[in-house]
Amino acid sequence: MTRALVFLLLFAAASQACAQDDTVQRVYSAMEPRIRAEYEFHLAGVARQVLTSGTPASKIELFQKRLKVLAYNRAVLVAYCIADAERDRPSNAAPVPMEQNLVLTTCVDDKVAQLQKFSQLAAYADFFFPERIESCGVQSRSPEREQVLRPYGFLSLDEPRLYDFARYNECLMKR
Repeated sequence: MTRALVFLLLFAAASQACAQDDTVQRVYSAMEPRIRAEYEFHLAGVARQVLTSGTPASKIELFQKRLKVLAYNRAVLVAYCIADAERDRPSNAAPVPMEQNLVLTTCVDDKVAQLQKFSQLAAYADFFFPERIESCGVQSRSPEREQVLRPYGFLSLDEPRLYDFARYNECLMKR
């Protein structure tokens, strides 16, 4: 009897995880056009800044790689926030506009703030502690999410990397 109960609990947990993965994948796929537009907008801005600042044009490639990783991470963070907000809502509940969904907006605000903080800290750490970028990145990876959500085709990342930015930020500043 106990074995059957344990099996049912494990099966229910696995089923819930699969349903969560399906929801996240559906949301992530639907976000692709918006993420692509944001990526292209930011890339054009970086290219303009590099070309007008006198920085060698070869630096554009480095910034492009970073923008790709950040776009991938941002898309995954938002997709998980949306899926988490939907998971906790009863199936018969009336739809709530995204901007009025407190669970969703709180999650997105928190995750995007950590991503933005990382962008600032990485620039600082690049200058003062360059060795921390890679070691903290390794410690802060989220390989389980990398298996669920692959990067969009337009990002063409050789080595897709998803991070827990709260952990990454803490590591960059505490070592």
